[in-house]
Amino acid sequence: MSFRKSFLWAGGLAVALLCGAASVPSFANEQIEQEAKNPDLWPAPGRDNQLTRHSDLKDINLDNVNKLQMAWQQSTGALRGHEGQPIVVIHNGKPMMYFSSGCPNMAQCNILQALDLTDPDNPVQVWNYVKKTDRDETAVPRACCDTVHRGVNYADNKVIYHTLDGFIIALDASTGKEVWVVKHAYPEHGETITGPTLVAEDLVIAGFGGDEFAARGRLTAYDLKTGKVRWKCHSNGPDKDVCLTPETNKAHPEYGTAGHDIGVTSYPSTNGGEWKIGGGSYWAWGSYDPKRKLVYWSTGNPGHWSPSYRCSAKTHDECNDGKHDNKWSMTIFARHVEDGTVAWAYQMTPFDQWDYDGVNENILVDNLDVDGKKQDVLVHFDRNGFNYVLNRDDGTLLRANKFVTVNWAEKVDLKTGRPIKVYEHSPFERHRNVQACPSAMGGKDQQPCSVDPKEPNKFYCPTNNWCMEDEPQDRTHTQQGTVYVFANVYMYPEKPGVTGKIKKFDILTGKADWEIPDPYPNWSGTLNTDGGLMFYGSNGGQFRAVDRNTGKVVWERKLASGIIGNPIAWKVDGKEYISVFAGLGGWIGIPVTAGLDMDDKFGAIGATAMAKAAGLDKIPQGGVLTTFRVYP
Repeated sequence: MSFRKSFLWAGGLAVALLCGAASVPSFANEQIEQEAKNPDLWPAPGRDNQLTRHSDLKDINLDNVNKLQMAWQQSTGALRGHEGQPIVVIHNGKPMMYFSSGCPNMAQCNILQALDLTDPDNPVQVWNYVKKTDRDETAVPRACCDTVHRGVNYADNKVIYHTLDGFIIALDASTGKEVWVVKHAYPEHGETITGPTLVAEDLVIAGFGGDEFAARGRLTAYDLKTGKVRWKCHSNGPDKDVCLTPETNKAHPEYGTAGHDIGVTSYPSTNGGEWKIGGGSYWAWGSYDPKRKLVYWSTGNPGHWSPSYRCSAKTHDECNDGKHDNKWSMTIFARHVEDGTVAWAYQMTPFDQWDYDGVNENILVDNLDVDGKKQDVLVHFDRNGFNYVLNRDDGTLLRANKFVTVNWAEKVDLKTGRPIKVYEHSPFERHRNVQACPSAMGGKDQQPCSVDPKEPNKFYCPTNNWCMEDEPQDRTHTQQGTVYVFANVYMYPEKPGVTGKIKKFDILTGKADWEIPDPYPNWSGTLNTDGGLMFYGSNGGQFRAVDRNTGKVVWERKLASGIIGNPIAWKVDGKEYISVFAGLGGWIGIPVTAGLDMDDKFGAIGATAMAKAAGLDKIPQGGVLTTFRVYP
């Protein structure tokens, strides 16, 4: 073997030089962390495991963004559900892009493509993969809400990928051949995977969705090399199942501690224990802090939306006394990566009454000056309309500011961590119609914010700007895997003609530096770059670049369909590129993609009325990845 032959790991991670080969990272996250230092790559769904979605690239900037033009397009092979983003890495010395489609049906479900970017203006597909065997057709109608796919991972020369019907699969990144396959989620139990997974240390960590189908949430860690289960922890049930220890919430016992099985006792005991069908699934983004070796991941709503069934007391006030919180739904968990045990857990919306799913991303920023003290923090923009800032070590709540119109709660008490709820805007009694802001889709749904780590208090966030009327209904069954909502929900724009806003939000002051209103929902994530730009897409199909300082839209192009994907930046052969998915979908788009009756104002749990109000029935479908670069 000639030692003169160099082989490149992304970003100069390891290069075999004349004297021999440098050491390979012992854990996959070390590879991801090193690759994230190379601005040319996009090595993980959030670019890094801290989910910043920030790029140091600045070749595309305020001076030349007006010359940004389409370089190429690639069909995803599917029409709908294009949340997520590609990844760009160096594999075997070649720049490669990997991405997956959503699921129109099992024959075209989660099509994974591998593109060789050696000639970045003319990418070549070198393999594609669709799982052909053991597919479960029932996953499509059991996916709430929409059959989306939020992205893949790359580590240890493998592409880590998931399917809607419950498989986690490691593929050889060179050939697309299966290395290992595990069955992780079971549609018959209400479980489907929209992802993404998280690669941390030598583990692949995965959750699933299904709270509206009576699933019981859990998070599972698999060995990256073999696919064997390393640990599994639920989000409700006995302390042992949740992986609580005597050290959990030691700094904040008011959040809940081990020794009381409150994941059982905070639910009614009917039907053998409501916690067994108690929701709390982990269906969106996870983040990882390699210094503390903590995984941060949040849970969803506690099953059905008729809240009186989730409390053994009789009145709204009794059910909000702290004994009926439906632990540990709506909770930010900090788990030790080696065994899943809980360092701390903070519940944002105890005894949820609105479906304010708590799964939105937990973004990690360092050295934030909070009241004169530098702290490493977790930042979470929740569906309930509050932006939470917590200390990453022990979960101390530092800020809880409203980032959209909120009337269901006056505020969050920073000492107890509990919201001060408003009865007039709190659905509880069956057949009582209640108005509330934000709607069940939240002040922000899963569409991720971004932050420049050099400016850790400023976040670029897509927001929803609509409210709802919610009328809880009688429960008709308790069967897992069957629609489990029991509420009539009507959603409408807070202000006619404005359904989306992009905001540059200061998490310390709780104020927006600027905002951009939009007649269409902003269901795309954001990307910010060192070129002074922020990129995002609208459900109307407009893809935009914004001056980060002023909030002025400085460039815009109309794409083939509504945009619910998340833009990325990458660079090959000296040229910077911006890529984004188009393809209408998500909860807000499913009335169109599923062909629902647009006159049914309660359709898709309230989405139909909002989709009609926003004019989404006039937006064509079509899954396309579009890539741009500057031309002279």
